[in-house]
Amino acid sequence: MNLAPIILFVYKRPWHTRQVLESLKSNTLAGDSKLYIFSDGPQQNADHNEISGIHEVRELIREEKWCGEVEIIERDRNLGLAQSVITGVSEIISEYGKVIVLEDDLIGGRYFLEFLNDGLNKYESQKEVFGISGYKFHSANKIQKSTFFLPVMSSWGYGTWADRWNKINFDAKALLAEINSRETGKELDFGNISFYDMLRDQVKGKIDSWAICFYASMFLKKGVFLFPNTSLLRNIGFDGTGIHSGSSIPSHYNSSEKPDEKIEVKRKAVILERDIVENIKKGTYHSEVKRNGGIMGFLKRRMPPEFIQFARRKLNRDIKHPKNVYQFPRYTKTKKQVLGKEFDIPDLASFNFMYREIFVHEIYKFYTGKKAPYIIDGGANIGLSTTYFKKLYPHSKIIAFEPDPEIFEFLRVNIDKFNYKEVNLVNKGLWDMEGELDFWSEGADGGLLTKVDSANKASVKIETVSLKRFLNQEVDLLKLDIEGAETVVLRDIQHNLDKVKRIFIEYHSFKDKPQNLDEVLNILISAGFRLHINSPGISSKSPFVKLNTYNNMDMQLNIYAFKIY
Repeated sequence: MNLAPIILFVYKRPWHTRQVLESLKSNTLAGDSKLYIFSDGPQQNADHNEISGIHEVRELIREEKWCGEVEIIERDRNLGLAQSVITGVSEIISEYGKVIVLEDDLIGGRYFLEFLNDGLNKYESQKEVFGISGYKFHSANKIQKSTFFLPVMSSWGYGTWADRWNKINFDAKALLAEINSRETGKELDFGNISFYDMLRDQVKGKIDSWAICFYASMFLKKGVFLFPNTSLLRNIGFDGTGIHSGSSIPSHYNSSEKPDEKIEVKRKAVILERDIVENIKKGTYHSEVKRNGGIMGFLKRRMPPEFIQFARRKLNRDIKHPKNVYQFPRYTKTKKQVLGKEFDIPDLASFNFMYREIFVHEIYKFYTGKKAPYIIDGGANIGLSTTYFKKLYPHSKIIAFEPDPEIFEFLRVNIDKFNYKEVNLVNKGLWDMEGELDFWSEGADGGLLTKVDSANKASVKIETVSLKRFLNQEVDLLKLDIEGAETVVLRDIQHNLDKVKRIFIEYHSFKDKPQNLDEVLNILISAGFRLHINSPGISSKSPFVKLNTYNNMDMQLNIYAFKIY
Protein backbone atom coordinates (compact mmCIF):
# COMPACT_ATOMS: atom_id res chain seq x y z
CA MET A 1 0.00 0.00 0.00
CA ASN A 2 1.20 3.50 -0.87
CA LEU A 3 1.11 5.08 2.61
CA ALA A 4 0.48 8.75 3.25
CA PRO A 5 2.76 10.58 5.69
CA ILE A 6 1.17 11.51 9.03
CA ILE A 7 1.30 15.05 10.37
CA LEU A 8 0.74 15.71 14.07
CA PHE A 9 0.39 19.26 15.42
CA VAL A 10 1.34 19.74 19.09
CA TYR A 11 1.71 22.69 21.40
CA LYS A 12 1.72 22.65 25.21
CA ARG A 13 -0.46 19.72 26.32
CA PRO A 14 1.91 16.88 27.30
CA TRP A 15 -0.73 14.50 28.70
CA HIS A 16 -2.93 14.76 25.62
CA THR A 17 0.05 14.47 23.30
CA ARG A 18 1.22 11.28 24.99
CA GLN A 19 -2.23 9.65 24.62
CA VAL A 20 -2.26 10.52 20.91
CA LEU A 21 1.26 9.19 20.31
CA GLU A 22 0.60 5.99 22.25
CA SER A 23 -2.56 5.34 20.21
CA LEU A 24 -0.73 6.15 16.98
CA LYS A 25 2.08 3.75 17.89
CA SER A 26 -0.46 0.92 18.34
CA ASN A 27 -1.87 1.39 14.82
CA THR A 28 -1.38 -1.52 12.46
CA LEU A 29 0.45 0.62 9.87
CA ALA A 30 2.46 2.79 12.28
CA GLY A 31 5.70 0.84 11.78
CA ASP A 32 5.60 1.45 8.03
CA SER A 33 4.56 5.12 8.20
CA LYS A 34 6.47 8.37 8.38
CA LEU A 35 5.40 10.83 11.07
CA TYR A 36 6.02 14.58 10.99
CA ILE A 37 5.51 16.35 14.33
CA PHE A 38 5.10 20.13 14.21
CA SER A 39 5.68 21.66 17.64
CA ASP A 40 4.40 25.23 17.90
CA GLY A 41 6.51 27.76 19.81
CA PRO A 42 5.73 30.09 22.72
CA GLN A 43 3.65 33.23 22.36
CA GLN A 44 5.36 36.60 22.64
CA ASN A 45 4.42 37.11 26.30
CA ALA A 46 4.39 33.43 27.28
CA ASP A 47 4.17 32.70 31.02
CA HIS A 48 6.12 29.98 32.82
CA ASN A 49 3.21 27.53 32.56
CA GLU A 50 3.11 27.79 28.74
CA ILE A 51 6.87 27.49 28.38
CA SER A 52 6.93 24.51 30.75
CA GLY A 53 4.16 22.79 28.78
CA ILE A 54 5.98 23.30 25.48
CA HIS A 55 9.22 22.00 27.02
CA GLU A 56 7.49 18.86 28.37
CA VAL A 57 5.87 18.19 25.00
CA ARG A 58 9.18 18.52 23.17
CA GLU A 59 10.83 16.13 25.59
CA LEU A 60 8.20 13.44 25.22
CA ILE A 61 7.92 13.53 21.40
CA ARG A 62 11.61 12.49 21.40
CA GLU A 63 11.05 9.78 23.98
CA GLU A 64 10.31 6.96 21.52
CA LYS A 65 10.22 6.14 17.84
CA TRP A 66 6.45 6.43 17.58
CA CYS A 67 6.29 5.39 13.91
CA GLY A 68 8.61 3.80 11.36
CA GLU A 69 10.26 7.17 10.78
CA VAL A 70 9.80 10.40 12.75
CA GLU A 71 10.79 13.96 11.85
CA ILE A 72 10.28 16.80 14.34
CA ILE A 73 9.86 20.43 13.34
CA GLU A 74 10.06 22.90 16.24
CA ARG A 75 8.81 26.44 15.70
CA ASP A 76 10.75 29.12 17.55
CA ARG A 77 7.66 31.33 17.81
CA ASN A 78 3.93 30.75 18.10
CA LEU A 79 2.11 30.49 14.78
CA GLY A 80 -1.26 29.58 16.28
CA LEU A 81 -3.29 26.53 15.32
CA ALA A 82 -4.63 27.78 11.99
CA GLN A 83 -1.31 29.01 10.61
CA SER A 84 0.51 25.95 11.97
CA VAL A 85 -1.85 23.64 10.11
CA ILE A 86 -1.90 25.65 6.87
CA THR A 87 1.89 25.98 6.63
CA GLY A 88 2.65 22.47 7.93
CA VAL A 89 0.20 20.64 5.67
CA SER A 90 1.18 22.75 2.66
CA GLU A 91 4.86 21.92 3.19
CA ILE A 92 4.43 18.14 3.50
CA ILE A 93 1.59 17.64 1.00
CA SER A 94 3.57 19.38 -1.76
CA GLU A 95 6.24 16.69 -1.40
CA TYR A 96 4.06 13.59 -1.02
CA GLY A 97 0.81 14.53 -2.78
CA LYS A 98 -1.33 13.40 0.15
CA VAL A 99 -1.31 13.51 3.97
CA ILE A 100 -3.07 12.26 7.11
CA VAL A 101 -3.48 14.97 9.74
CA LEU A 102 -3.94 14.75 13.52
CA GLU A 103 -4.00 17.29 16.33
CA ASP A 104 -2.86 16.69 19.90
CA ASP A 105 -6.24 15.63 21.30
CA LEU A 106 -7.34 12.95 18.78
CA ILE A 107 -6.89 9.31 19.76
CA GLY A 108 -7.18 6.93 16.81
CA GLY A 109 -8.13 3.26 17.00
CA ARG A 110 -5.83 0.47 15.79
CA TYR A 111 -7.20 0.58 12.24
CA PHE A 112 -7.45 4.35 11.87
CA LEU A 113 -4.42 4.55 9.53
CA GLU A 114 -5.65 1.61 7.46
CA PHE A 115 -9.01 3.31 6.86
CA LEU A 116 -7.49 6.67 5.94
CA ASN A 117 -4.90 5.17 3.61
CA ASP A 118 -7.47 2.92 1.96
CA GLY A 119 -9.72 5.89 1.33
CA LEU A 120 -6.92 8.07 0.00
CA ASN A 121 -5.82 5.38 -2.44
CA LYS A 122 -9.30 4.41 -3.65
CA TYR A 123 -10.69 7.93 -4.16
CA GLU A 124 -7.60 9.78 -5.36
CA SER A 125 -9.00 10.17 -8.90
CA GLN A 126 -12.47 11.30 -7.69
CA LYS A 127 -11.87 15.07 -7.66
CA GLU A 128 -15.20 15.86 -5.96
CA VAL A 129 -14.03 13.94 -2.88
CA PHE A 130 -12.06 16.51 -0.86
CA GLY A 131 -11.00 14.19 1.93
CA ILE A 132 -11.45 11.15 4.14
CA SER A 133 -12.34 11.44 7.83
CA GLY A 134 -11.84 8.89 10.60
CA TYR A 135 -14.58 10.55 12.63
CA LYS A 136 -18.34 10.01 12.37
CA PHE A 137 -20.87 12.67 13.27
CA HIS A 138 -23.61 11.57 15.65
CA SER A 139 -26.56 10.02 13.81
CA ALA A 140 -30.18 9.67 14.92
CA ASN A 141 -30.15 6.00 13.86
CA LYS A 142 -27.43 3.46 13.13
CA ILE A 143 -26.06 3.65 9.59
CA GLN A 144 -25.77 0.21 8.01
CA LYS A 145 -23.46 1.05 5.12
CA SER A 146 -19.80 0.89 6.13
CA THR A 147 -18.95 4.25 4.52
CA PHE A 148 -20.92 7.22 3.23
CA PHE A 149 -20.45 10.72 1.84
CA LEU A 150 -21.49 14.03 3.40
CA PRO A 151 -21.41 17.55 1.96
CA VAL A 152 -19.43 18.68 5.05
CA MET A 153 -15.88 17.98 6.20
CA SER A 154 -14.44 17.07 9.58
CA SER A 155 -11.06 18.35 10.74
CA TRP A 156 -10.76 15.52 13.30
CA GLY A 157 -8.36 12.92 11.92
CA TYR A 158 -8.60 13.42 8.18
CA GLY A 159 -6.67 12.75 4.99
CA THR A 160 -6.57 14.77 1.79
CA TRP A 161 -4.65 15.22 -1.46
CA ALA A 162 -2.45 18.06 -2.75
CA ASP A 163 -4.70 18.99 -5.68
CA ARG A 164 -7.71 19.27 -3.34
CA TRP A 165 -5.75 21.16 -0.68
CA ASN A 166 -4.51 23.64 -3.28
CA LYS A 167 -8.12 24.50 -4.18
CA ILE A 168 -8.81 25.78 -0.67
CA ASN A 169 -9.07 29.54 -0.22
CA PHE A 170 -7.91 30.43 3.29
CA ASP A 171 -9.14 34.03 2.93
CA ALA A 172 -12.29 33.93 5.09
CA LYS A 173 -13.35 37.44 4.08
CA ALA A 174 -13.33 36.54 0.38
CA LEU A 175 -15.22 33.31 1.08
CA LEU A 176 -17.89 35.11 3.11
CA ALA A 177 -18.31 37.72 0.38
CA GLU A 178 -18.81 35.02 -2.27
CA ILE A 179 -21.30 33.08 -0.14
CA ASN A 180 -23.27 36.26 0.62
CA SER A 181 -23.31 37.21 -3.07
CA ARG A 182 -24.84 33.81 -3.86
CA GLU A 183 -27.26 34.19 -0.90
CA THR A 184 -26.39 30.69 0.26
CA GLY A 185 -25.28 31.50 3.82
CA LYS A 186 -27.82 29.32 5.59
CA GLU A 187 -27.10 26.43 3.21
CA LEU A 188 -23.63 26.35 4.76
CA ASP A 189 -25.15 25.16 8.06
CA PHE A 190 -25.58 21.44 8.66
CA GLY A 191 -28.17 20.19 11.12
CA ASN A 192 -27.48 21.93 14.40
CA ILE A 193 -23.97 23.05 13.37
CA SER A 194 -23.88 26.74 12.45
CA PHE A 195 -20.98 26.87 9.99
CA TYR A 196 -22.13 30.22 8.60
CA ASP A 197 -21.76 31.86 12.02
CA MET A 198 -18.33 30.24 12.36
CA LEU A 199 -17.23 31.76 9.06
CA ARG A 200 -18.44 35.19 10.18
CA ASP A 201 -16.62 34.77 13.50
CA GLN A 202 -13.46 33.93 11.55
CA VAL A 203 -13.80 37.16 9.58
CA LYS A 204 -14.37 39.12 12.81
CA GLY A 205 -11.27 37.56 14.38
CA LYS A 206 -13.25 35.82 17.14
CA ILE A 207 -11.85 32.43 16.17
CA ASP A 208 -8.69 31.26 14.41
CA SER A 209 -9.81 28.35 12.23
CA TRP A 210 -8.40 26.94 9.01
CA ALA A 211 -11.14 24.26 8.94
CA ILE A 212 -14.05 26.65 8.35
CA CYS A 213 -12.22 27.99 5.28
CA PHE A 214 -11.61 24.44 4.03
CA TYR A 215 -15.30 23.61 4.42
CA ALA A 216 -16.55 26.87 2.87
CA SER A 217 -14.25 26.37 -0.13
CA MET A 218 -15.42 22.76 -0.48
CA PHE A 219 -19.04 23.89 -0.21
CA LEU A 220 -18.62 26.41 -3.03
CA LYS A 221 -17.09 23.69 -5.23
CA LYS A 222 -19.81 21.15 -4.30
CA GLY A 223 -17.28 18.79 -2.76
CA VAL A 224 -17.87 15.92 -0.33
CA PHE A 225 -16.03 13.99 2.41
CA LEU A 226 -16.00 10.24 3.00
CA PHE A 227 -16.91 9.03 6.52
CA PRO A 228 -17.01 5.64 8.33
CA ASN A 229 -20.26 4.44 9.94
CA THR A 230 -18.41 4.18 13.26
CA SER A 231 -15.89 6.67 14.63
CA LEU A 232 -12.33 5.41 14.44
CA LEU A 233 -11.12 8.06 16.87
CA ARG A 234 -12.23 10.04 19.88
CA ASN A 235 -11.50 13.55 21.04
CA ILE A 236 -9.99 13.99 24.53
CA GLY A 237 -9.75 17.77 24.29
CA PHE A 238 -13.05 18.84 25.89
CA ASP A 239 -11.49 19.71 29.24
CA GLY A 240 -10.77 23.40 28.82
CA THR A 241 -7.14 22.92 27.76
CA GLY A 242 -7.61 23.40 24.02
CA ILE A 243 -7.53 26.60 21.98
CA HIS A 244 -11.00 26.07 20.50
CA SER A 245 -12.39 22.96 22.19
CA GLY A 246 -13.16 24.57 25.55
CA SER A 247 -14.95 22.46 28.14
CA SER A 248 -18.31 22.08 26.41
CA ILE A 249 -18.87 19.11 24.12
CA PRO A 250 -20.16 20.02 20.65
CA SER A 251 -23.59 18.76 19.67
CA HIS A 252 -22.26 16.58 16.85
CA TYR A 253 -19.77 14.73 19.09
CA ASN A 254 -20.31 10.99 19.35
CA SER A 255 -18.43 9.46 22.28
CA SER A 256 -20.20 6.08 22.20
CA GLU A 257 -18.40 4.64 19.20
CA LYS A 258 -15.74 1.90 19.33
CA PRO A 259 -12.54 3.36 17.84
CA ASP A 260 -10.88 -0.05 17.42
CA GLU A 261 -13.41 -1.37 14.90
CA LYS A 262 -12.03 -2.25 11.47
CA ILE A 263 -13.94 -0.77 8.55
CA GLU A 264 -13.21 -1.72 4.96
CA VAL A 265 -13.28 1.00 2.29
CA LYS A 266 -14.99 -0.14 -0.91
CA ARG A 267 -14.84 2.03 -4.01
CA LYS A 268 -18.34 3.20 -4.93
CA ALA A 269 -20.09 5.98 -6.80
CA VAL A 270 -19.76 9.39 -5.18
CA ILE A 271 -23.40 10.03 -4.32
CA LEU A 272 -25.00 11.90 -1.42
CA GLU A 273 -27.66 9.53 -0.05
CA ARG A 274 -30.52 11.66 1.22
CA ASP A 275 -31.58 9.29 4.02
CA ILE A 276 -28.05 9.18 5.45
CA VAL A 277 -27.56 12.95 5.20
CA GLU A 278 -30.87 13.56 7.01
CA ASN A 279 -30.00 10.89 9.58
CA ILE A 280 -26.78 12.76 10.45
CA LYS A 281 -28.52 16.14 10.48
CA LYS A 282 -31.12 14.84 12.94
CA GLY A 283 -28.35 13.30 15.00
CA THR A 284 -26.81 16.71 15.70
CA TYR A 285 -30.14 17.87 17.17
CA HIS A 286 -30.70 14.68 19.18
CA SER A 287 -27.23 14.79 20.71
CA GLU A 288 -27.81 18.41 21.74
CA VAL A 289 -30.85 17.35 23.80
CA LYS A 290 -29.00 14.36 25.21
CA ARG A 291 -25.96 16.51 26.06
CA ASN A 292 -28.12 18.93 28.06
CA GLY A 293 -29.67 16.11 30.06
CA GLY A 294 -33.32 16.78 29.15
CA ILE A 295 -35.69 18.03 31.86
CA MET A 296 -33.79 16.34 34.70
CA GLY A 297 -30.56 17.90 33.51
CA PHE A 298 -32.26 21.30 33.47
CA LEU A 299 -33.50 20.87 37.05
CA LYS A 300 -30.27 19.43 38.45
CA ARG A 301 -28.23 22.29 36.99
CA ARG A 302 -30.45 24.66 38.96
CA MET A 303 -30.54 22.76 42.28
CA PRO A 304 -28.40 24.37 44.99
CA PRO A 305 -25.19 22.31 45.32
CA GLU A 306 -25.52 22.45 49.10
CA PHE A 307 -28.81 20.56 48.89
CA ILE A 308 -27.41 17.91 46.56
CA GLN A 309 -24.40 17.26 48.80
CA PHE A 310 -26.56 17.28 51.93
CA ALA A 311 -28.91 14.74 50.38
CA ARG A 312 -26.07 12.51 49.28
CA ARG A 313 -24.13 12.44 52.51
CA LYS A 314 -26.26 13.53 55.45
CA LEU A 315 -29.55 11.99 54.37
CA ASN A 316 -27.93 9.03 52.60
CA ARG A 317 -29.61 9.78 49.27
CA ASP A 318 -28.38 8.43 45.98
CA ILE A 319 -29.81 11.01 43.55
CA LYS A 320 -29.95 8.62 40.61
CA HIS A 321 -31.21 5.57 42.52
CA PRO A 322 -33.27 6.66 45.57
CA LYS A 323 -34.37 3.07 46.24
CA ASN A 324 -30.80 2.26 47.26
CA VAL A 325 -31.45 4.15 50.49
CA TYR A 326 -33.97 1.59 51.59
CA GLN A 327 -32.24 -1.46 50.17
CA PHE A 328 -28.90 -0.60 51.75
CA PRO A 329 -28.96 1.19 55.13
CA ARG A 330 -25.78 3.02 55.99
CA TYR A 331 -22.68 0.95 56.79
CA THR A 332 -24.05 -2.15 55.05
CA LYS A 333 -21.39 -4.07 53.16
CA THR A 334 -22.09 -4.60 49.46
CA LYS A 335 -20.36 -4.63 46.07
CA LYS A 336 -20.29 -2.19 43.13
CA GLN A 337 -18.66 -2.29 39.68
CA VAL A 338 -15.60 -0.06 39.18
CA LEU A 339 -13.71 -0.24 35.87
CA GLY A 340 -14.94 -3.77 35.24
CA LYS A 341 -14.05 -5.11 38.70
CA GLU A 342 -16.29 -5.72 41.73
CA PHE A 343 -15.36 -3.29 44.47
CA ASP A 344 -16.05 -4.37 48.04
CA ILE A 345 -17.59 -1.39 49.82
CA PRO A 346 -18.55 -0.82 53.48
CA ASP A 347 -21.13 1.94 52.86
CA LEU A 348 -23.19 2.76 49.76
CA ALA A 349 -23.79 6.44 50.57
CA SER A 350 -20.10 7.33 50.92
CA PHE A 351 -19.20 5.18 47.90
CA ASN A 352 -21.73 7.01 45.69
CA PHE A 353 -20.43 10.39 46.82
CA MET A 354 -16.77 9.49 46.30
CA TYR A 355 -17.36 7.75 42.97
CA ARG A 356 -19.22 10.77 41.63
CA GLU A 357 -16.47 13.15 42.75
CA ILE A 358 -13.57 11.01 41.52
CA PHE A 359 -14.81 9.32 38.33
CA VAL A 360 -17.61 11.63 37.16
CA HIS A 361 -16.38 15.09 38.16
CA GLU A 362 -12.71 13.98 38.10
CA ILE A 363 -11.63 16.28 40.91
CA TYR A 364 -8.12 14.75 40.96
CA LYS A 365 -7.46 14.99 37.23
CA PHE A 366 -4.11 16.50 36.27
CA TYR A 367 -1.82 16.49 33.27
CA THR A 368 1.86 15.72 32.94
CA GLY A 369 4.06 14.57 30.11
CA LYS A 370 5.60 11.89 32.33
CA LYS A 371 4.75 8.31 31.55
CA ALA A 372 5.18 7.27 35.20
CA PRO A 373 4.33 10.18 37.54
CA TYR A 374 4.88 9.82 41.30
CA ILE A 375 1.66 10.21 43.29
CA ILE A 376 1.10 10.22 47.07
CA ASP A 377 -2.48 9.27 47.93
CA GLY A 378 -3.05 10.42 51.50
CA GLY A 379 -6.38 9.05 52.68
CA ALA A 380 -6.88 6.34 50.06
CA ASN A 381 -9.98 4.93 51.78
CA ILE A 382 -11.30 1.89 49.84
CA GLY A 383 -9.20 2.56 46.73
CA LEU A 384 -11.30 4.70 44.39
CA SER A 385 -8.70 7.47 44.15
CA THR A 386 -5.81 5.02 43.66
CA THR A 387 -7.79 3.23 40.94
CA TYR A 388 -8.57 6.54 39.24
CA PHE A 389 -4.89 7.56 39.24
CA LYS A 390 -3.96 4.21 37.65
CA LYS A 391 -6.64 4.71 35.01
CA LEU A 392 -5.24 8.17 34.27
CA TYR A 393 -1.59 7.05 34.32
CA PRO A 394 -1.25 3.24 34.10
CA HIS A 395 2.51 3.36 34.74
CA SER A 396 2.32 5.77 37.69
CA LYS A 397 4.09 5.04 40.96
CA ILE A 398 1.66 5.43 43.87
CA ILE A 399 2.06 5.33 47.63
CA ALA A 400 -1.40 5.08 49.24
CA PHE A 401 -1.92 5.73 52.96
CA GLU A 402 -5.02 4.57 54.85
CA PRO A 403 -4.97 4.47 58.67
CA ASP A 404 -8.29 2.73 59.49
CA PRO A 405 -7.52 -1.04 59.82
CA GLU A 406 -11.01 -2.11 58.64
CA ILE A 407 -11.10 0.30 55.70
CA PHE A 408 -7.52 -0.63 54.80
CA GLU A 409 -8.66 -4.24 54.33
CA PHE A 410 -11.24 -3.03 51.77
CA LEU A 411 -8.46 -1.03 50.09
CA ARG A 412 -6.13 -4.04 49.92
CA VAL A 413 -8.80 -6.39 48.55
CA ASN A 414 -9.97 -3.89 45.93
CA ILE A 415 -6.52 -2.92 44.67
CA ASP A 416 -5.37 -6.57 44.56
CA LYS A 417 -8.11 -7.30 42.01
CA PHE A 418 -6.41 -5.05 39.44
CA ASN A 419 -2.90 -6.56 39.80
CA TYR A 420 -1.39 -3.08 39.61
CA LYS A 421 2.35 -2.61 39.54
CA GLU A 422 4.07 0.21 41.46
CA VAL A 423 1.31 0.63 44.06
CA ASN A 424 2.46 0.57 47.68
CA LEU A 425 -0.36 0.39 50.27
CA VAL A 426 0.53 1.68 53.74
CA ASN A 427 -1.75 1.04 56.75
CA LYS A 428 -0.68 4.18 58.61
CA GLY A 429 -2.02 7.64 59.28
CA LEU A 430 -0.20 10.79 58.19
CA TRP A 431 0.97 13.02 61.04
CA ASP A 432 4.12 14.91 62.08
CA MET A 433 5.82 11.95 63.74
CA GLU A 434 6.37 8.21 63.70
CA GLY A 435 4.29 6.77 66.51
CA GLU A 436 0.90 5.56 67.66
CA LEU A 437 -2.28 7.59 68.20
CA ASP A 438 -5.94 7.05 69.08
CA PHE A 439 -8.30 6.83 66.11
CA TRP A 440 -12.08 6.92 65.76
CA SER A 441 -13.28 4.55 63.03
CA GLU A 442 -16.49 5.90 61.47
CA GLY A 443 -17.02 2.87 59.27
CA ALA A 444 -16.80 4.60 55.89
CA ASP A 445 -14.95 7.75 54.81
CA GLY A 446 -15.07 9.84 57.99
CA GLY A 447 -12.63 8.20 60.41
CA LEU A 448 -10.17 10.54 62.12
CA LEU A 449 -7.55 10.99 64.82
CA THR A 450 -9.02 11.98 68.18
CA LYS A 451 -6.20 14.56 68.52
CA VAL A 452 -7.90 16.37 65.63
CA ASP A 453 -11.40 16.18 67.12
CA SER A 454 -12.33 14.49 70.38
CA ALA A 455 -16.11 14.64 69.85
CA ASN A 456 -16.05 10.88 69.18
CA LYS A 457 -14.29 8.39 71.40
CA ALA A 458 -11.32 6.42 70.11
CA SER A 459 -12.15 2.94 68.84
CA VAL A 460 -8.67 1.79 67.83
CA LYS A 461 -5.00 2.74 67.93
CA ILE A 462 -3.19 3.36 64.65
CA GLU A 463 0.42 3.85 63.58
CA THR A 464 1.40 7.26 62.22
CA VAL A 465 4.15 8.36 59.88
CA SER A 466 5.69 11.64 58.70
CA LEU A 467 5.62 12.37 54.96
CA LYS A 468 9.11 13.87 54.95
CA ARG A 469 10.92 10.69 53.87
CA PHE A 470 8.48 10.23 50.97
CA LEU A 471 9.34 13.62 49.50
CA ASN A 472 12.87 12.68 48.40
CA GLN A 473 11.98 12.90 44.69
CA GLU A 474 9.71 15.03 42.51
CA VAL A 475 6.08 14.48 43.49
CA ASP A 476 3.63 15.04 40.65
CA LEU A 477 0.58 15.02 42.92
CA LEU A 478 0.25 15.01 46.69
CA LYS A 479 -3.33 14.30 47.74
CA LEU A 480 -4.31 14.95 51.37
CA ASP A 481 -7.85 13.90 52.29
CA ILE A 482 -7.03 13.07 55.90
CA GLU A 483 -10.01 14.35 57.90
CA GLY A 484 -8.55 17.31 59.74
CA ALA A 485 -4.90 16.20 60.00
CA GLU A 486 -3.97 18.31 56.97
CA THR A 487 -2.71 21.33 58.92
CA VAL A 488 -0.36 19.28 61.12
CA VAL A 489 0.99 17.38 58.10
CA LEU A 490 1.53 20.55 56.04
CA ARG A 491 3.26 22.23 58.96
CA ASP A 492 5.56 19.20 59.21
CA ILE A 493 6.55 19.17 55.51
CA GLN A 494 6.46 22.90 54.72
CA HIS A 495 10.22 23.00 54.11
CA ASN A 496 10.07 19.92 51.83
CA LEU A 497 7.51 21.22 49.34
CA ASP A 498 10.06 22.32 46.75
CA LYS A 499 9.81 18.88 45.08
CA VAL A 500 5.98 18.87 45.03
CA LYS A 501 4.35 20.11 41.81
CA ARG A 502 0.66 19.84 42.78
CA ILE A 503 -1.25 19.41 46.03
CA PHE A 504 -4.88 18.58 46.64
CA ILE A 505 -6.10 19.22 50.19
CA GLU A 506 -9.54 18.59 51.62
CA TYR A 507 -9.67 21.16 54.40
CA HIS A 508 -11.94 20.45 57.38
CA SER A 509 -13.32 22.95 59.88
CA PHE A 510 -14.66 21.44 63.12
CA LYS A 511 -17.55 22.90 65.04
CA ASP A 512 -16.45 24.98 68.06
CA LYS A 513 -12.76 24.31 67.28
CA PRO A 514 -10.17 26.92 66.21
CA GLN A 515 -9.94 27.34 62.43
CA ASN A 516 -6.49 27.27 60.84
CA LEU A 517 -7.29 27.84 57.19
CA ASP A 518 -4.98 30.87 57.23
CA GLU A 519 -2.00 28.71 58.24
CA VAL A 520 -2.72 26.17 55.48
CA LEU A 521 -2.94 28.90 52.84
CA ASN A 522 0.16 30.73 54.08
CA ILE A 523 2.25 27.54 53.96
CA LEU A 524 1.18 26.88 50.39
CA ILE A 525 1.68 30.46 49.21
CA SER A 526 5.10 30.68 50.88
CA ALA A 527 6.10 27.49 49.05
CA GLY A 528 5.32 29.13 45.70
CA PHE A 529 1.92 27.61 44.98
CA ARG A 530 -1.02 29.27 43.26
CA LEU A 531 -4.39 28.35 44.77
CA HIS A 532 -7.90 27.47 43.70
CA ILE A 533 -10.61 26.72 46.27
CA ASN A 534 -14.13 25.32 46.02
CA SER A 535 -16.67 23.79 48.37
CA PRO A 536 -17.88 20.33 47.30
CA GLY A 537 -19.43 19.07 50.50
CA ILE A 538 -20.39 20.69 53.78
CA SER A 539 -21.46 24.28 53.34
CA SER A 540 -24.23 26.53 54.59
CA LYS A 541 -26.53 28.63 52.45
CA SER A 542 -27.18 31.17 55.26
CA PRO A 543 -24.28 30.72 57.71
CA PHE A 544 -25.26 33.85 59.71
CA VAL A 545 -28.48 32.04 60.58
CA LYS A 546 -27.57 28.37 60.65
CA LEU A 547 -24.44 26.27 60.11
CA ASN A 548 -24.94 22.85 58.57
CA THR A 549 -22.73 20.17 60.14
CA TYR A 550 -21.66 16.61 59.37
CA ASN A 551 -19.46 14.45 61.62
CA ASN A 552 -18.99 17.53 63.83
CA MET A 553 -17.59 19.51 60.85
CA ASP A 554 -19.15 22.81 59.79
CA MET A 555 -17.17 23.46 56.61
CA GLN A 556 -15.24 21.49 54.02
CA LEU A 557 -13.12 22.94 51.21
CA ASN A 558 -11.19 21.50 48.31
CA ILE A 559 -7.89 23.36 47.97
CA TYR A 560 -5.89 22.94 44.76
CA ALA A 561 -2.30 24.17 44.91
CA PHE A 562 -0.10 24.18 41.83
CA LYS A 563 3.14 25.78 40.77
CA ILE A 564 3.40 28.01 37.70
CA TYR A 565 6.70 27.19 36.02
